[in-house]
Amino acid sequence: MRTAILMPRNMHFCMSRATSIDLCAHDLALHSQNKSNLRVFAGGEHDLFDDVDVCAVTEPGKRPHPANFYDPLSAFGPQLIVVHQHLETAVQVTADFPGVPVILHRHGRFERNSAFKRWKYTRKMNRLGGIIWVGEDARNNFCESFTGVKIRSVVVPNGVDCELWAPAAKEKTVIYVGRAREDKGVFDLAQAWVSCADRLEGAGWKLGLVLAVTDEGEEATAKALQEKLAGHADSLSVETNLSALEVQERLSKASIAVVPSIVAEGFGRTAIEALSCGAAVITTHSGGLWEAVGETGKIINPNAPKELAAALLDLTENPTMRAELAQAGRERALRLFDIPQIAETYDDMLMSLWDDYVGGSNKAQGVIDHMLISQ
Repeated sequence: MRTAILMPRNMHFCMSRATSIDLCAHDLALHSQNKSNLRVFAGGEHDLFDDVDVCAVTEPGKRPHPANFYDPLSAFGPQLIVVHQHLETAVQVTADFPGVPVILHRHGRFERNSAFKRWKYTRKMNRLGGIIWVGEDARNNFCESFTGVKIRSVVVPNGVDCELWAPAAKEKTVIYVGRAREDKGVFDLAQAWVSCADRLEGAGWKLGLVLAVTDEGEEATAKALQEKLAGHADSLSVETNLSALEVQERLSKASIAVVPSIVAEGFGRTAIEALSCGAAVITTHSGGLWEAVGETGKIINPNAPKELAAALLDLTENPTMRAELAQAGRERALRLFDIPQIAETYDDMLMSLWDDYVGGSNKAQGVIDHMLISQ
C-alpha cells in the first residue's frame, strides 16, 4: 500500500533540528514493514533524514503549506495519507484527494475552544479517515470536548530503538533534553538547581541542558537560562540543536534525567529516551508523561521547584534508589516502547483504518483501539 507521510508547518524532518514529532515520524517510517512503499513529504531542510524515502516540497528554509504537497502527492499516487499534527493540512489534503483516506496523527491536545470553534473542528475532523493519538490522556481530553466527532480514534505511543538508546558508563550528571521554552519547566529546574547547588556541586554533580532552539523566543529563553545559572558555570553545560545521536550519547551517560513540563504533554518521548538510556527520571504528572514513566520515575507536581529540588537531592544522595529506578525504567522501555513492536502495531492500525475506510464501515469513536500501557 503506497503510504504518504506529511510533515507540515514547523516540523523539521532533519538530523540537526528534529523535534519529537519528527523523530516519531522518522522512526515509524524507518521500522515500518511497509517501508518500501512509503514516502515522507517535508520541507526542504539541508540535512533531511536520508535513511527513508523523503521528498522535499519546498526550498530550504521555507515552511510547507498545504498547497506545496499537491503536485508531489499526485505524482506519488498514495493509497493512504498520514498528516502529522496539523488539522488544516489534513482537511485540505482530504479535499484534494477524494477517495483516499487521510489519517491525522496527533501528538498533543486540542485546545478547548468556544462551542462554535468546536463545531467547526468537528465538521472538519469527520471528513478524515481516523485519528491516531500518542497517548490516552490526549485522546480522552479530546473525546470529552469533541463529542460530535464520529471517526475512529486509536492510540499508539511513541517508541524508541532500545538498542540505540542504551545505557553507557554513568557520570554524575543531571540532564534536561527538550525545547528551550518556559512551559517545559526549564526555569523550575534552574531554580531547583540553584537552591541546592551547594550540596549537589559539593558532591561533584553537574547539570547538562540540551536545548532545542528553533526561533527567537527559544533563543531568548536559552540566554535567560544561562544568565540565571551564571554563578554555576563550573557545573553547567549548555548545548543547542544536537543531532539525535548526540542526544543519545549525552543521555546514555547521564545518571538522572529531568522532564519538568508545566504544559500537558501529549506523551513524553524524551522521558522514554531517558528510561531506555538507564537514567533515573524525575518528571511531572502533566498530560501523558505518567503514561511514559509509570511507577519507574519520581513524579512531582508541575511548576513546583521546591519539590524538584527535593527529588534531585533524594536521587543524588541515594545511589540505591537511583539504580533501582534506572533499572526499572530500562525494563519498562524494553517491554512497552521498543520501536519494532510499536512500528508493527502502528502498521496494523493504519491498515485497519484503511480497511474500514475503503469498506465504508468507519467505526464510531465509541470503539477505541489502543496500546495498553501497564503502569
